[in-house]
Amino acid sequence: MGKVIRNLGVFQALWFLVVIGGDAFAVFAFGWALYHWVSYSDTRERLLLPIYAAIGLIFDGALTAVGVLTFSSNTTLLPIWLIALWSVFPTTLNHGLKWCWSGPVWVLIASALGAALTYVGGARLGDLSFPYGDLTTTIILTISWVGYFTLIRYLSSAKS
Repeated sequence: MGKVIRNLGVFQALWFLVVIGGDAFAVFAFGWALYHWVSYSDTRERLLLPIYAAIGLIFDGALTAVGVLTFSSNTTLLPIWLIALWSVFPTTLNHGLKWCWSGPVWVLIASALGAALTYVGGARLGDLSFPYGDLTTTIILTISWVGYFTLIRYLSSAKS
């Protein structure tokens, strides 16, 4: 249980640091992701971490391209701080967030309450905004995250 708390605690601390501090603090998240990647003894998980991050970046990139998410930098490119968060988030999937894999109800709860609402929090603290409004964007994010969790669950259970 201690490792789970540490995993989620470090992720949450990095989330706040990067969302509030922006690109200047992204190096801390990248450093933690690299530490995790190097220290994993599970070769399969080490292989999947960058794939999970890339899928997340594609999801957020698509949401940005269609105008669901916008950044104060007024660019269609994802900011460095968001790329940094996506480098760290996959380190929680088989550790702090392992409970998500207990069934589809937990995936929905994690998607709606955990994932989508972190974007709402991020919008209040950082340079993220929702042109479609909070409710519509939260629904879109929840659906996107159900898709994300479903896809990575499939990838993690696929035989190599």
